[in-house]
Amino acid sequence: MTQLVARGSATRNANMVIRRDRILDAARTIIAESGFDALSLRDLAQRAEVTVPTIYNLIGNKAAVVAQLFNDSITPFEHLQYINDQDDPVGSPERFFDTLIASLGDNEHYHRAEFLARERFREAGDEFAISIHERVVQIAIEACAQARDAGLLKGSISARQLGEQIDHHVRLAFHDWAHGSINLKTFRSRLLVGTYLCLAADAHNKYHEQFVEKIRQHDSPPHLLNFERR
Repeated sequence: MTQLVARGSATRNANMVIRRDRILDAARTIIAESGFDALSLRDLAQRAEVTVPTIYNLIGNKAAVVAQLFNDSITPFEHLQYINDQDDPVGSPERFFDTLIASLGDNEHYHRAEFLARERFREAGDEFAISIHERVVQIAIEACAQARDAGLLKGSISARQLGEQIDHHVRLAFHDWAHGSINLKTFRSRLLVGTYLCLAADAHNKYHEQFVEKIRQHDSPPHLLNFERR
């Protein structure tokens, strides 16, 4: 009897996860089509083929749905190891950002709308959007700490300072991409040039030259391509 109860409970939990994922996928579709302002629980329930009370039970109100969407976009990148190849640590930023861009490319319309909404909410003082941004900055800080611990950086500039500067470059690139000013290819170059510039500022001599060479490989303004250590 105990096994039957457990099996039934497992089935119910699995069904709840399936319905929850269907709700979130439907929310992404609505947002991709019409933007965040078009999201309503009534339309979401209809699109996901559930009831509004079901959304409340599984996720919560509209704010909770939006918070879950934001969280789901950030969480996978918090678990990535930045220095993920000891044989080619200098290439780690490219692999990290390629993972990001592959995720964005799966649903560009949604991710553009999501970034713009997160920035709007953050600027309006929304606490959850602010916390999401702090988590994004922390990813960059931890990446710099990993690069320091792996021997790429000297540590004369703190991981926090470098990470905050990398985040600044990343947000500028995101802004241009989200507004449709650049495509994903240019977006990738902007991400990498900004990141390698920051890393080069604190790199040991051997890695400094490799970082500068990475910068030269991307189409960038002349003042970036001519970056050299003084």
